Amino acid sequence: MLKQFATMLMLVFLTSCATFYNVNTTKIVKYNKPKLIEDTFDISGRFFIKNLDKTKYGNFTWRKINNKEEIDFNTPLGQVVAKIVIESSNITLYEKDKIYSGNDLDSIMQANLGFILPLNYLHYWIQGVNLPNVVIDKENSNGFNQLGWMIEYVDWYDTNHPKIIKLSKNDLQIKLFIEWQ
Repeated sequence: MLKQFATMLMLVFLTSCATFYNVNTTKIVKYNKPKLIEDTFDISGRFFIKNLDKTKYGNFTWRKINNKEEIDFNTPLGQVVAKIVIESSNITLYEKDKIYSGNDLDSIMQANLGFILPLNYLHYWIQGVNLPNVVIDKENSNGFNQLGWMIEYVDWYDTNHPKIIKLSKNDLQIKLFIEWQ
């Protein structure tokens, strides 16, 4: 009896987590480019990544201090799935008991995680700013297109800190629910 109750409770919990990460983000928020960009930040939050054959969701933490970045990806229950450390042009991906290093972040992520996050650009986009000296392909009322990515700002805490960002390119869709420290 207790085992059945625990199983049912776990199913309800996991279903509510899956529903939470797949929230409807059709709310339109007018995009206003922030006036300030921070070279150092410490954020956490939730992610939802969907491509043709996979859907992944969980929690993340991202610390950027000058030229060093650390990004942790965790399951909804808090177990570390992967960690990426970027220092200058050196990239290291820690996944389970394996370590992958190199200087091509996209190749390392695609080969080992099955998707590519635009981490080379994302530190600008999460702050609501387009990449400097790179053409904006198209400007929308809630974001912009740059380097083939559509960046949409779904919600904001204030004029400098996005709350929910939706990124898409080809068949890849990423939603980030950000908590600023």
